[in-house]
Amino acid sequence: MKRTLAALAGAFALVVAGPLAPSTAATPSITPAQVTTGFSGIAYGSYIFNSDKTLTSGPTANSSIGCTGLTGLTSSNSTAALNVPAVGAVGAAATSVRTLETATGKRIESRSVVGSANLLGGLITAGTISSVSIADKNTAGAFSGINQTNIANLKVLGLSVAANPAPNTVIDLNVPLLGSLGKITLNGQEKKLVNGTFQVSTTALRVEVLKAGIAGVKAGTDIRLGVSLAKLTPPQLGYATGAGFTTKATLATGLLGSGPTAYAALSCGAGTQTVNLAGATVPGLATVGASTTTTTTTVVSPAVKGTVTNSLAGLNVLSGVIQADAIKAETSASRAAAGGLVTLTDTSTFTNLRITGLPAINASVAPNTVVQVPGLGKVTLHKVTKTSAAIMVTMVEIVLNQSIGGLPTGSTIQIGYSGTAIRN
Repeated sequence: MKRTLAALAGAFALVVAGPLAPSTAATPSITPAQVTTGFSGIAYGSYIFNSDKTLTSGPTANSSIGCTGLTGLTSSNSTAALNVPAVGAVGAAATSVRTLETATGKRIESRSVVGSANLLGGLITAGTISSVSIADKNTAGAFSGINQTNIANLKVLGLSVAANPAPNTVIDLNVPLLGSLGKITLNGQEKKLVNGTFQVSTTALRVEVLKAGIAGVKAGTDIRLGVSLAKLTPPQLGYATGAGFTTKATLATGLLGSGPTAYAALSCGAGTQTVNLAGATVPGLATVGASTTTTTTTVVSPAVKGTVTNSLAGLNVLSGVIQADAIKAETSASRAAAGGLVTLTDTSTFTNLRITGLPAINASVAPNTVVQVPGLGKVTLHKVTKTSAAIMVTMVEIVLNQSIGGLPTGSTIQIGYSGTAIRN
């Protein structure tokens, strides 16, 4: 739906969807606690990127719950305000995802709140921006969902827009003297039921720049604020969870510095996903060649297994201080039956690993080997972390003892990551 700003003035909509299957007045044959479903949900404050990936900011304040049948779980996160060059300022964000039992069945809720926004040189401004996505399954087996968006004090090209825009409202980004450069979507929402998975998603505010014209902003720039997603998946006796990536840099504050690159996550149900990357760079610090992350989930009830493999070529840190011809981070987690023991494996390898000044370090380095590298910091090789049902492997982890390439002291760089787990 495309509207002019004039048509939007005073518009108001409360977005609540009814059940996708008709409810009945009959007494249900099961209790809410007996409703079976899987849960998966995410929420984040902002995600700003362009099509050539020369700009990537976020997702910020990311909260997620994935691949579980358990209620009573909560994930929450927050992050400070940020400025993205040329794009603008985004206020502090707070998000949460939770699973719960209700009076009528089972539910997953995802919420995102962003404090403010001033985008594209003031062309778009707003106060608090929020979205909510809720997915329910009742005792009769029917799904229902709720999408909610509120954007306080929203102005587009200086004109006020209602705080509760109608679903999927589209405004032309028609800039004086420059013409139509893209579009703005308010209260973007979707509900769908595909192969037994019911999904509710809401994006409070999205700006797509489709043509060049705004200084410093490329065509293909995509700005998403206030994003929430809630899914109810077919029930299983167990779920494989996990993910892999090639590079990731995290600041000492906990904020994301770059990446994760070549990121792929295990699907809740059976399936395979592969992500390829021509190369990756942690600016001023490290480069890697081509990389691939493959995730495979196998479900033969009651057995479940997840495998994550990240393979990369040509690691080079600080112009040769740390090098490897190839690195493979590979883990798996499996369980033969509900309630049974979880089997964890680590088949990760280095090829021709070497560190300047440390001739004892080679491809056969023992897991969890820690070395101090002058001019760089603490380096952990083949870092392995385990619980009774999960395993995480980072092949090279660097904690900087000085500022390098724009990353401050205390930043953590991960190269070659694989993690898998089994959960109920």
